[in-house]
Amino acid sequence: MYTWQQGVWQQLQDSFQLHRFHHAQLFIGLAGVGKFDLANQLASTLLCERPEGFEPCNTCKTCGLLAAGTHPDRLLINAEANSIGVDAIRSLSDFVHHSALQGGNKVVIIKDAEKMTHSAANALLKTLEEPNLNRYILLTCNDKSQLPATVLSRCGQQAVAVIDGSHAQAWLAEQHIPLHDFAWGPQFYSQPLKLVQWHQEGLLEKIETLYLFASNLKASHNFAEVQKILTEHAQLVSVFYVFINQQLKFSLQHGLAFSAYNDAQKAMHRFMLDTQQILGLNQSLGLAKLIYTLQNAIK
Repeated sequence: MYTWQQGVWQQLQDSFQLHRFHHAQLFIGLAGVGKFDLANQLASTLLCERPEGFEPCNTCKTCGLLAAGTHPDRLLINAEANSIGVDAIRSLSDFVHHSALQGGNKVVIIKDAEKMTHSAANALLKTLEEPNLNRYILLTCNDKSQLPATVLSRCGQQAVAVIDGSHAQAWLAEQHIPLHDFAWGPQFYSQPLKLVQWHQEGLLEKIETLYLFASNLKASHNFAEVQKILTEHAQLVSVFYVFINQQLKFSLQHGLAFSAYNDAQKAMHRFMLDTQQILGLNQSLGLAKLIYTLQNAIK
């Protein structure tokens, strides 16, 4: 468990010991805050034969099965093709209604629950409305606004966030992530696992290039390099958006006309929408048009 999750974990432990623990727990937070790891730890505790306090013992047969990824009473539901379909949720319903093969609890984890289709969410609702004894459903979600209110109302909701950036900073230092080299690093202390992922994928220097480009739009000329980075690493478009938006706000505070700021924001919004639909050369042209608009806005 990560240091910034200890408060949430204590709340879960207290509610469990006071017999107020909800059979469906929804963990909400930014990508990269460790929601799935938290849900996985909770599943291990609920399935352990001899939990120590509110932690799995890591020595019983059940813990051995969990470590091997073969526990028959734990079900993980992931998005396929960027969505969770109704068939997956129907399999969940069958799973919770059958007897536990290990004679204890049964636990389902739904990762990225906001990716459920409308039919899938409706199917889940029926299971949530009729909870079975010793059956637990753990959901993670990046954006709860994408979940139906009916599902939200039937879950115990836990916000998972980095409240104190120093906790994330200390943990990242232990992971030997060289963030001291990058001025933009602290902006992502709220998503420490994402920083680790970028480091492992060798993206930190590429993000630095995006940051430097966005920070000096008027003089930036390495458009081809930026375009190459965003084409090869589409997940960095949202990071580029953060940097551009930051620069626009800075420019607004230092004399940029609001009309120019508004035009630039509209151009950014159009570009973000387009990147979800167009590929290859069209994306390059879209980026070129965006940069031209931005550079003219702040000249």
